Amino acid sequence: MSLNPRGWCGWRTGLLLLLFLSVATVGMSATKRSKNGGDSDLTGIVRPDLINAQTNPTLRFPVMNTTGSFTYGWLDISSNTITYTEVQPTRKSGHSFTVSRFAINNIRFNRTELSFKAPKKWETIIYLPQDRWGSVHTRPGMGAAANRSSLGTASIYKTLMNFDGVLALVKPPAPPPKPVMVQPVAPAPPPKPVAPPSPPAIVLSSPPGAGESQPVEWQESTVVIRGVAMDSTGIPVVQINGSPANMRPQTPQAAEFWSDPLPLQAGSNQIKVIASNAAHVETKLDVTVDYKPKAAPVNPRALDRQEIIGLLQGAVPSARIIDLIKERGIKFSPSADDLNAIRAAGGTDDLIEAIQQAAAAAKGT
Repeated sequence: MSLNPRGWCGWRTGLLLLLFLSVATVGMSATKRSKNGGDSDLTGIVRPDLINAQTNPTLRFPVMNTTGSFTYGWLDISSNTITYTEVQPTRKSGHSFTVSRFAINNIRFNRTELSFKAPKKWETIIYLPQDRWGSVHTRPGMGAAANRSSLGTASIYKTLMNFDGVLALVKPPAPPPKPVMVQPVAPAPPPKPVAPPSPPAIVLSSPPGAGESQPVEWQESTVVIRGVAMDSTGIPVVQINGSPANMRPQTPQAAEFWSDPLPLQAGSNQIKVIASNAAHVETKLDVTVDYKPKAAPVNPRALDRQEIIGLLQGAVPSARIIDLIKERGIKFSPSADDLNAIRAAGGTDDLIEAIQQAAAAAKGT
């Protein structure tokens, strides 16, 4: 049977028109589902990474972009935008893009790759794990890697179609609200017992730095304890080492106090300060004063060992040196070696005795 050329041309034209309308219908349907959150079947998707979860939740996929040339990077899909960030190869540029998720159309998925038309050009994306970046320069073929790529590409397609649904799978669910616990009504608390009266307060001002557990070094033979005693019920009574202190009221609740000069012994001296209020509540303060007597001033003309030996070696009589020691004193503590050296230089026993007496006198002052 022969065909009319005109009939054949008409039939072919009709077939091409039918295919064109089918593709257009698929593209329009995909765009419509993208805007309305379609494609509710989310079983078996490759879950993307979630970034910016608290500010702008974004789903990230590792991909290969085959538009123009093969590049590798991240495809980030948020509720409003689609961003491709090229990572490899570093020498290429110009393949990254950011477009509105609602500005794309003609979304097509053919099981191995996903393509869509951005406002300016077509983009073709294939899911590809990061560990395979750079090793694939053609579209994945057959096998497990190809199946993984196909499943991942399908997941990108489902994310474009139903962003909220995929985000709900990835984003951790909000914790359940805490159960409302009905608290039993507690019985009225018993009346609080009356607090005992507070003890008086003692603040020392002299000697400087005196206080509880703070020893004070002192060089005078007597010390005067001064301070202020305070109490909310009135001026407290102060005793120092068992004797009433001198008092000078400052306010109705505070008074300055001081002791008579207290004699000190060399070393540690304990002084007790006690303040009591009208309720006979006491505050006790122990003051430790370390008395270290002042050392007697040394005569700048006092003789030292070398000066005495020099005088002897200069033929100065021991009697004259004894007079000088009695007049000026010595400025060293003579040891046995010192005395032997003075004897070896010609010192007499009277000179040795005078030196020892001068040293004893210096220690006793």
